[in-house]
Amino acid sequence: MIVLLDPSAAIDIVLKKGNYNLFAEKIETADTVIAPELYISEIANVSWKYHKRAGFSHEEAITLAEDGILLVDTIIPVIDLWKEVLRESMINDHPVYDLLYVIAARRNDALVLTKDKRIKRICKKFAVKVV
Repeated sequence: MIVLLDPSAAIDIVLKKGNYNLFAEKIETADTVIAPELYISEIANVSWKYHKRAGFSHEEAITLAEDGILLVDTIIPVIDLWKEVLRESMINDHPVYDLLYVIAARRNDALVLTKDKRIKRICKKFAVKVV
């Protein structure tokens, strides 16, 4: 099984909060874990937010980002996705950022791990498996 990880699920896994057990189990049983290139920027941004708002030290924020990035086996370059993603974004009136995850999952027949309600809705519309 291929799993596509988004930052909302990754942060829960790393911080052991929310539904992290379910997400962690899916990752542990996956053959491979993938994410679009945007994932790295988003994980770094979430880590910055924990530094700014939750009082994480510099080192803790760096570790949070590193641990989130290390959950992914394969990063899919955005250059390979952008045109299809932009097309689907315009057709479906949905942000490119979300569709980078959905299209990467669709192309790889991957199960999407996310807490994001918008991503869950668009996954269902595209017949992409989602938890």
